[in-house]
Formats: sequence, C-alpha cells, structure tokens
Amino acid sequence: MGVKKVKISSVKRAAHLKSKKTPLTKQQQNKIKQKKENLRSKRDQGPSIFSQKAHKRDNLAQRKKHNKLSSLGLAPLEADNDDDGDDDNLLDNIADMLDGDDLAMLNENKRKRKAKTVEDVDDQQQSVGLEMAYATASKKEEETQKIKVNLLPIKSRDGEIITRSTEVDYVPKTKLQKQEKDSDVEVNDEEDDEASVYTDSDDDVVNDEAAAPIVPTKKMISTTDLLIARQQEIERQKYRIGIICSGMLEKPEDKMRNFHALYELMDEINPASGLPNLMPVRKLAMISVTEIFKDILPEYRVGQIDTKMQTVRKATLERVTFENALLQQFKKFLQKMEQFTAQVNKRGGLKNPQTVKLATVAVQCMCELLEAHPYFNYVQNIAQLLVYMLNCHYGTMRQAVNQCFRTLFANDKKLDMTLFIVRRINNLIKTKQNNVHVECITCMMGLKIKNVNLDAEKENELKQKKLESHRQRLISMSKKERKRRKKLTELNKELEETRAEENKQVKLQKLTEIIKMVFTIYFRVLKNDPTSRVLSAILEGLAEFAHVINLDFFSDLINVLNQILEEQDELGYRERLHCIQTIFVILSGQGEVLNIDPIRFYQHFYRNMLAVQAGKNHADFTIILRTLDEVLVKRRRNMSQQRLMAFVKRLLTGSLYLLHNGTLATLGTIKQTFQLTSVLDTLLDTDCSIGSGRYDPELEDPEYCNAAATSLYELTILARHYHPTVRRLAMHIANGVPASGDGALPTDIGKLTSHELFTQFDSTQMAFNPTIPLPKAGQPKLKKGKPMFIRSDFKQEYNKLLKEGKLALSKDKQTLQLDFLSALQ
Repeated sequence: MGVKKVKISSVKRAAHLKSKKTPLTKQQQNKIKQKKENLRSKRDQGPSIFSQKAHKRDNLAQRKKHNKLSSLGLAPLEADNDDDGDDDNLLDNIADMLDGDDLAMLNENKRKRKAKTVEDVDDQQQSVGLEMAYATASKKEEETQKIKVNLLPIKSRDGEIITRSTEVDYVPKTKLQKQEKDSDVEVNDEEDDEASVYTDSDDDVVNDEAAAPIVPTKKMISTTDLLIARQQEIERQKYRIGIICSGMLEKPEDKMRNFHALYELMDEINPASGLPNLMPVRKLAMISVTEIFKDILPEYRVGQIDTKMQTVRKATLERVTFENALLQQFKKFLQKMEQFTAQVNKRGGLKNPQTVKLATVAVQCMCELLEAHPYFNYVQNIAQLLVYMLNCHYGTMRQAVNQCFRTLFANDKKLDMTLFIVRRINNLIKTKQNNVHVECITCMMGLKIKNVNLDAEKENELKQKKLESHRQRLISMSKKERKRRKKLTELNKELEETRAEENKQVKLQKLTEIIKMVFTIYFRVLKNDPTSRVLSAILEGLAEFAHVINLDFFSDLINVLNQILEEQDELGYRERLHCIQTIFVILSGQGEVLNIDPIRFYQHFYRNMLAVQAGKNHADFTIILRTLDEVLVKRRRNMSQQRLMAFVKRLLTGSLYLLHNGTLATLGTIKQTFQLTSVLDTLLDTDCSIGSGRYDPELEDPEYCNAAATSLYELTILARHYHPTVRRLAMHIANGVPASGDGALPTDIGKLTSHELFTQFDSTQMAFNPTIPLPKAGQPKLKKGKPMFIRSDFKQEYNKLLKEGKLALSKDKQTLQLDFLSALQ
C-alpha cells in the first residue's frame, strides 16, 4: 500500500520540531509521572481500559438507535442501567404492533441477537485478558534482558592473548545525537529528514565527565568503605586509561591531545579535578604511555622541518605535523620521568617509599624505550640519565639499568649508542674517583668484542711505508703501465664498495675505540685503587677481554696482577681466580712470545682450586673450568708430568663435594686430558711402588706433592654416585677412556665439553636430567608374624574358654563377644 504524503507548512514543522526537542522541566516530569500513577491505580481498582472503551462504543450505538426511532415517530422508553434490557423492551413494543409472519421473524431475530451479544462479550473479555498477559510478559522480559559486552583482552605470562566478555543489564540508549536547528531557518523540501551526527565515544572518557563529585558529609566512614571506594576508583581509572590508549593506537594522528589526560594522571594532584591521584593509577599511566610510544615511535630519527619557510605537499605536511607533535609529547614525557628520578638521585630530594616506587617505574620505562628505539630523538638524553642511575643507592634501579645496557650492547649494530654509553660511564667513574657501584663495571661485560686488533696503527704505519716505496716504483713506470695500473685501482675500489668494506672499517674503528675506553677504565682502577670494591668486576672484565689486550701492556699487567695476589691478604677467592684466569689467558695467546715463568701462578691456582663447593658459590666453578681449559688443555705441553698429575688428582678430589653437574664437568675435563696425553695412565694403576716417596695432598706446590705415588681412587666412589651419568663417566675414565667396546660412552654424552656438561645437567631449575621414572604401582607384601604373649599360658587359657563356649551375643546381634578378662578372673 502506498503512503499518502501530507504537505505541512515550514512554520508548523519548525514549531513542531521545537516543541518536540524542548526538554521537559522537573515539574512537567512530575505531573506526567503522577498521571501515570493515577491511571495505574484506577486500572488496578476498576475495570480495565479496554472494557471502558467497549462500553463507550455500545453507548454510541444505543444513541444512534434512539435517534433513529425518534425520527420514525416512535416514542423511546426510559433508559435502564442494563443495556440489554432496553433493547428487549424496545423490541417488545414493536412486536405489539406486528402480527403473523412479521412477528415470527422479529422473535427469531431477537433470539439471534441475544446469542450474538453473549458471544461478543465473551470474546471481548478473552482478548482483553490476552493483551494484559502479553504486556506483563514483555515488561518482565525487558527487565531481565541481558546483553553481552566484550572486555579488554589480557596477555598471559606465556604470551597468549585471552579474550574476555561479560553480561550486563540492557539499558536502551540512543547512539545518535539530533542536530539542533533554529526555528527561524526555513526547512527545504529536500531536507525533510532530521540531521544527525555520531558523537565521539572517547570525549567523555578523556575529559573524565563520568567522575562523580565528592560531596562532603558528616557521616562517619569506616575503613572498609574507604578501601572499597579506593578500589572502585582504581578500576574506573583503569577502564579510562584503557579506552584512551586503545583510541590512540587506532589513529594516533587525530588523538595526540589525549596524551594530556594521561600526563594529568601521573601528577600527584590532578590539575583537572584538583584531587590527588592514587599511586597505582600513576604507575599504570606511566607504563601505558611507555607502551604507546614503543608502538607508535618510528625507527628513524625525526628531522625538524619548518613548514613556513619551505613549501611541501599536503601528504608531507600531514606527516611532518604528526612527527612534530609526537616529538613534543615524547619530550614532555621524558621531562616527567626526569622529575621522578630527580627526587631520589639528587641531594635535597623528597625520598620516601612513594617517590622510590615511582622512580623505579620511571627507570624501567626509560630502559624499555631505550631498548625498543635506540636511535630516536632524545635517546641520548635517556642514556645519559640512566648512566647516572647506574650509581644510585637503590639496587633495583641499578639492576634494571645494568640489564638494559647489556641488552643494548648485545643488539647494537651501528655501535654509536654503545660508544656514547661507554664514554659516559668512563666520565662517571673518573668523576667519582673509582668510588662507584659494581654495576657500573659489570654492565660492560655485555660488549660483543671478539676480533679487534689494537695494533692496527702500527700496521698502518708499516703499510704506509710499503705504499710509499711502491709509489716511487710506479713513478719510474711507463705511461702505458701507469694507465693500466690506474684502471686496475679503480676496479678494485668499486669491488670494495660492493663488498661494503668501508662500512666494516668504520665499524671496526668504533669497536677499537670502545675497547680502548674499556681498558682505560680497567687500568685506571688497577693502578690508582687496587683495593676498590669494584676490583672483582675489573678482574672479571680483564679475564673476558684479555685476548684483545695490546702486547705492550702484557708484562706490566702481569706484574700488577701478581702483586695483587701476593700482597693483598684480604682478597677473596673469586678475585684470586679471576686474576689467575686473566694471566693464563694472556700467556696462552699473544703472550707466548714473552719470557715469563708462570710457576708462581700455578701455585696460586693449585691453592685455590678447592675454594668452590656444593653451596652458595657453586656457580663460581665456571671460573675454574675456564682456567683449567687454559692450564690443562692449551698449556699441557709446557707443564711437567708431576704438575699435570697433581692438578688432575686435586681436581678429582674436589669433585667429591660438588653437585652432580660440577662433578660431570670435572670428569669431562679429566677425560679430555686423558685423551690428549698418555702420561696420566699411571694414575689408574693401584701399584704404589711406581712413584718415589709418598703423596702429600696438603702441599701447596704441585711440582713436589709427588702425585705419581697415588691413584685415582675417587673413581670407585663416583662409580656409586646417585646420578647415572656420573656413574657412567667415572667407569669410562676408570677403564682407560676407551673409544669403543666395554666402558665406552654413548655419542650424545661423549661429544659434550665440560662447559656443556655443567650447563645441561644443571638442576637449579628443579629439573633432573635424565628424568626420574615414576615408581611402579603395586601392593606392598605383608609378612605374617607369630603372635607374642606376655603370659606363656595365655594361649592355653583362651583356647579352653573358646571350647567351653562362654560366648555372648553383641548388641547389634551380628557378632559374638567373649569377655576374656572376667572369664580369666
């Protein structure tokens, strides 16, 4: 069916829209509410509205009939309360005037009308009841209706994204906001539909319009109410921060202004509301802003372009505007982070638990930004601030910065940030006069320094002299030969460019500068303050980078380390082991050309081999393993037989009180030594007449302890070890390290080095290798024992009582009982 359009004037339409859009006052709303209540009370007390309408229709039909009869000249009777009675009286009066067939027809119509009237009343009452039941059911259904709402996803520790949803009560709410129009403006025929626009769903959340004002009250508030209100405020701010962050990640170009709402949550007093921000909310705001910057910051360095002085395209202008706004917001965030750290790092700062917690979170945020974007703008400012935090008084911050620098050094490809940080650390240590924390030195252990030639300058001078002599020879060449040489030189230059030789040279130059700076720090501490608290870290660093030390410093460095070992009695075992490791690394590399007798260092190492045990210092056994690789493997040909056997004997003795992974590493080193030399086969012989004299295990000189007069009896003890791999490896060495046959090792164990054995069989993570099989399920075997009695004649007595039959039935009438005590008495 078509819809008929009615043309309405513009004035009436505007008045109608204005009256429709005018909000109702409270008084009008109260009147409407009162009318609805009165109507509801009338409906509950009297008949329903549907029956009232039906009565009105019947009265209207009766008036029409009355008027029709009056027009015919018939006098109507007085109306009675009962409508059916009136109709019957009227028909009776008409029947008095009729006779015959007309009278029979009138009576028949009268009976049909009465039956039809009864049926209509019944149908009407049934329809009214159905409509009321439907209205009540629809109202109940609307009240109990639920809608499903998706919540923000969470990320588990395993990296799995978990989606969440919940059900809330259904509340009808319009999503469209009607556009307001003035009544004086004429409405065109083409603009009949009402204009509507979508509202921004983030504006009310960003501006915190949902915050309920705090009304002062004189009522006493309990602690429980305060805690509940605090938790509700935290949850509300969490939801608000989540909405703001998700909106910014969707389209950051249009939501740069939303950073200010997050910055307000970081302050102690919220400038917008004038209320103090809770500590969890401030931390969450800092972490959220950090995650946003990690996602939206570009990988390149943003350049500043003055759009007023330069003419750029529209797309370029939009990009430049966004980058400039992003750079300004990043700068504001870093300024706030600096304010938090300044409270605990500078003199006169407010140092309390709250400021320390905020500074810790700020340091962690800056560390994450430095790792994620090491070459963005203002990153050098972050690195400079973190270098100063590397020497703060709080261990948590120092550990965070230390780990950050180690990760950055390991992943830095250009080495620009690495060189900048090492220079700042050098400046810090020099300013503090070596009075710094250990983390300032240990962070440089993450440097990836392998093939660096510090003698490159001398080699370049020699190469320059050769090139000069070659140049003089080219001058005397003919013109044709010089032309050919020139073309060949250009071709070689192009080949070097295709191989990126220039980039390699620049990188090698930066790496050389870094290692020079590192050794400057190390040598300054060793020379000026050998008793410093960072001496252990210095010695550990020297042992790590000893293979790249310049040859000119070898003799002086060895003398300094020997002086530290002999003169400082308070030196710990860890520092001594690092000193010895550094010396042997130097002597096993380029230091072989030096004429230095290392016998005194053998004695120091032999004396400190038993310092590590199966306790807190068991992890330091790796230092001994690295030194053993230099002593027993690389320098085995420079050692005498007596010294070599003494080291093997003491090493096996020390393996008895190590954990199983330390014992396996020890046996792996001994196995490798047995494979490289045949001198140690005498230690497997139990005949004591081979050596001259008696073995003295307490003598500190390995040359004169007479280790050849003993045997490796510790292998028999290790053959009954609790670890199956230790038992197998001990029997392998006791059988003479066979390559095949009886006593040979399987391939997966035989190819492992001592360091790999120490790592793979480590049980610090509560994992046993190999896994322990579950015990077999079975029922324990019960052995039947003989009864024992205090009285020897008791057995005869109770047998006699049983035979006599003095038994009584129990109360439950199911078992027989015998009172032995009364019977015996």
